[in-house]
Amino acid sequence: MKTVAFVCLGNICRSPMAEAIMRQRLKDKNITDIQVVSRGTGQWNLGETPHEGTKEILDSHGIPYDGMISELFQSDDDFDYIIAMDQSNVDNIKSINPNIKGKLFKLLEFSDMKETDVPDPYYTNNFTGVYKMVQSSCDNLIDFIIKDANLREG
Repeated sequence: MKTVAFVCLGNICRSPMAEAIMRQRLKDKNITDIQVVSRGTGQWNLGETPHEGTKEILDSHGIPYDGMISELFQSDDDFDYIIAMDQSNVDNIKSINPNIKGKLFKLLEFSDMKETDVPDPYYTNNFTGVYKMVQSSCDNLIDFIIKDANLREG
């Protein structure tokens, strides 16, 4: 079983959106040996459900997010793949866990988009744009993990 953690600042907008989309894409592809979670690097939303904007965009695409609550990225977290939403998240992850063992990437490294960072819709209110960025990256990320971890699809 390979583990993937999506990480953003508060774990209520971008990373839970990515977690939900990735889970749905894995289910659609009948891939069961990749486990997905999300975490935040800031403590102020701990225990909260996803942001209303995240819930609305996921609902509009029929993607479930049941049971998701904000959790903190910890220094002893041990994930195979850590997928940050932007460069400040990468910096925070490295600060929290300087000896990180998992492979650390920014999500848009798996996208064909020219952007390198997923903007925080908590501040921009552009949940649709963030959804498109996340959705466009998940299949490429799945393909990468399958090849990198020598897994078999479906």
